[in-house]
Amino acid sequence: MIALAVPPVSVPIAEGVGIFVGIVAWDVLSAGEMELLKALLISAGGTAVWYCARCWQYSRRKRR
Repeated sequence: MIALAVPPVSVPIAEGVGIFVGIVAWDVLSAGEMELLKALLISAGGTAVWYCARCWQYSRRKRR
C-alpha cells in the first residue's frame, strides 16, 4: 500500500480578507459610510463556511 502525503487543511485567510474588503467597499460605494463590525461578522462567517467546505472535501478524499 502506498501512502501519499496530503497537505493539511488550511484556514482560508486570503478569502476572508477579500470578503471583508468587498463588504467595506460595497458599504462605502452604496451608503457612503463604513460599517466595519458588519463587514467583520460577514467575512468571519464566510471564512468559517469556506473552512468547513475544505474540511469536508478533505475528509471525502481521505475516505477514497
